[in-house]
Amino acid sequence: MQGNSINWQVKKRKIIESCNTALTFLASFIVIMAALETALPAFVFKETGFEFYDVRYFWSHVCIAFLLTYLIALIRYFLKRQKELEYLSSRDNLTALLNRNAFDDEVNAYLKRHPDAQGAFIMMDIDDFKGINDRHGHSIGDQVLVTLALNLESVLGHEAIICRNGGDEFCAFLPKDHLDRIKQLNLLEQVYTAKDEQYPFSISIGYAMYPQEALSESDALIKADRALYVVKRHDKNDCLSYQPWMDNAAKRKVKLTSRNMLANLPIAFLICTGQGDREIIFSNQNLLSLLGYASFGDLMKATGGKVMNLVYPTDRPLLEQKITADLATGQAQPFFCNLMTSDHEKKQFFCQSQLVKEPGYGQIFYVALSAMYSR
Repeated sequence: MQGNSINWQVKKRKIIESCNTALTFLASFIVIMAALETALPAFVFKETGFEFYDVRYFWSHVCIAFLLTYLIALIRYFLKRQKELEYLSSRDNLTALLNRNAFDDEVNAYLKRHPDAQGAFIMMDIDDFKGINDRHGHSIGDQVLVTLALNLESVLGHEAIICRNGGDEFCAFLPKDHLDRIKQLNLLEQVYTAKDEQYPFSISIGYAMYPQEALSESDALIKADRALYVVKRHDKNDCLSYQPWMDNAAKRKVKLTSRNMLANLPIAFLICTGQGDREIIFSNQNLLSLLGYASFGDLMKATGGKVMNLVYPTDRPLLEQKITADLATGQAQPFFCNLMTSDHEKKQFFCQSQLVKEPGYGQIFYVALSAMYSR
């Protein structure tokens, strides 16, 4: 019903636009005819009707009026198309927000109109956006971007100047009187809903105050980006204002991804799913070395990607019981377990795990393993 209502509204608007255009052209034609008849009358009204002076004048006037009306129609069409092209050239194709060039122009124009303006330049991006695309597909990823764009317009309001900077990154300028909206945006539960399916996501936000912390738009956005970097480096899904110490943090930027950090932890580490086939998601190099595997690919090939195939056969029933109990209580307890090395030898580990619910995976176990050595 809602879809039919929307379609009817679209059709109704098109009908009204067509009627307005037709009335405009008819009015133009009548005005032009009246002007021509005033300058050079082709007929005159009498009590018995109207009488032509020269019928050729009349049809000449009709042709001229028609041509001029058509010319007016062309001019109106090209002016409308020019406005549409100007609008499209300033907009992001997916979200309909301003693109970066148009954002710069609008901010500069605003600051020229309000030389004493104060506010915040904001940098934002979606946490783990690549993971959203990988898990759900790019069509869902696109709709997540559109959802965030709508949320930005709704929360930051029409006073804000907002743009999609590219990819999953957005930026905005918010006048000082509305800075509380940054906190509202940070607290907003971000979720895209389609066909009764929910796709939750989170964003990270960094911002810098203008002109207190930066004297130009470019400098403010650089500092806002440094604040965003600090948020991304720590917990994500948070909001920070720029502070001077963030300059040093930005200079030390390195690609310390979570995968790199886990891979190089000085302990053995494993991530696996709790439900279904107990699939292995990740193993760091320390565990691979302890079990005698040259690479993660070798481990996956030997086990079929299933954690139970990594467990020594005699320990599998007990571990299944433990996992089932942990899932039922929502609490993972420490345990001892024998794993199988690449040459099918038994190696005992003390395992401490944490059970976490992750979007796209369900319940997963983060497991730290310490090898037990006999004295």
